[in-house]
Amino acid sequence: MTPTLGANEPTKRENARRMSAVLYEKVGPTAWVTLNRPDARNMMNAEMFAGLVDAWDEIRNDRTVRVAILTGAGDVDFCVGGDLRELIPLWTKAKQPETALERRVADPRILDEVMLKINPIDKPIIGAINGRALGGGTEILLLTDVRVAADHATFGLPEPRSGIVPGAGAMVRLARQISYAHAMKMMLTGEPWTAAEALTYGLISEVVAADELRTRAEELAFMICRCAPIALGVIKRTVRNSHTMPLEDAFRFEARESALATRSKDAREGPRAFKERRDPIWQGE
Repeated sequence: MTPTLGANEPTKRENARRMSAVLYEKVGPTAWVTLNRPDARNMMNAEMFAGLVDAWDEIRNDRTVRVAILTGAGDVDFCVGGDLRELIPLWTKAKQPETALERRVADPRILDEVMLKINPIDKPIIGAINGRALGGGTEILLLTDVRVAADHATFGLPEPRSGIVPGAGAMVRLARQISYAHAMKMMLTGEPWTAAEALTYGLISEVVAADELRTRAEELAFMICRCAPIALGVIKRTVRNSHTMPLEDAFRFEARESALATRSKDAREGPRAFKERRDPIWQGE
């Protein structure tokens, strides 16, 4: 599928709808997933958990979606963690589920689906961090692949100050994504980082002015959509799965995955389009 949107093209919003506390929006081949509780600092509650699982399923299964962008509503908070007041009684069995939503989120393993610990998505995900990303807000951005932050954004994992741990993925992911020393500094001190510090430490990819955040995220999505979807999936899957393998195993895995891209129709379409001096028409096959 050829990308239909660019930085200077009019944005056509399609199929916009609310999914509980999550806004899901398709803009051409890009899916926008917005954490949509600005009055509650975009804290993740039961409704948001269910909405995120639905959004990930849609991105995973919709062949027309080529890239996703995760952001927060408003210009103050990306997400400042979890609002677990409704969830803890269900998870500890202190309360029996009574509604459809409660029955859906009663199993604490739903957190693994929300944070993509299971059923990962091979399509690229861009994080557009529009404000404070604290606790679960920093943890959820670790499942994204490219991260652009507004210049006023802050990041942090303050859980140890309350006697708990960042157990939604950060203790595993963070030290695999940035240096050990910086990862441990963030987790052991609980001190927040500015956007400039997060960029220096490698937690994010870019910092832009707040009013440029959406435009820059769209530009990155457009650049990604110019690439073949099978190639993108192979790259993401190989990097994710081979990260902790011994080198010999990792290279074998890379070779197997590379062959999938090389044998695809898109791998033939790319050189053909270059020779014919036109944009490639990717089929994802």
